Amino acid sequence: MTRTRLIVASLAVSALAGPTLFAQDVTYEVKDGVRYQITRQVVQHPISETRYEQRRYTVNRERYTTDMQTSQRTYQVPVTQQQWVPGYQRTWNLFAPPVLSYRLLPVTRLETRSETVRIPVTRRDLIPEEQVQQVPVTTQRLVPGEIVSRVPVGVEPSSSVATSSGGTRLSSDPPRAGTANNWRPADGTSAPR
Repeated sequence: MTRTRLIVASLAVSALAGPTLFAQDVTYEVKDGVRYQITRQVVQHPISETRYEQRRYTVNRERYTTDMQTSQRTYQVPVTQQQWVPGYQRTWNLFAPPVLSYRLLPVTRLETRSETVRIPVTRRDLIPEEQVQQVPVTTQRLVPGEIVSRVPVGVEPSSSVATSSGGTRLSSDPPRAGTANNWRPADGTSAPR
């Protein structure tokens, strides 16, 4: 990977990973004999905001309608009538000739008839209907923030005293060893000599 690609990739990762650095201000401050370096950095933090907006949209609502339609229906009906039917009759006498006679018998035949009937027909319609819905919309914006770091960098020479061990002692430090001159009992009486 070339050096240019490496720099571009590291800048992209740092931009995605955290806040964006915009300004840096370095000052110095002395407190209790210690010199501090105070670094103030103004950074941009991304903040997500969600608000609700009204959106109009059209939906198709189903509507079912039942109508009665007329139709012609054809069917066959059995019709029975009494008719005189000719036929030969025989007697018990085997030698007598058959005699032609007429008998009244029921005769059934089919007749075709038609009639008008009403048939229910259901129709499905789609009716467009406008509705309003609250839709969450998320936006991001950058908000400036300040990061303050305080690092001790040294000791002021006017407030330090050299010690026999080679280090420096601040004037505000407690004594390392007690002496008879500065020790007093809690009741206020003088120390024994």
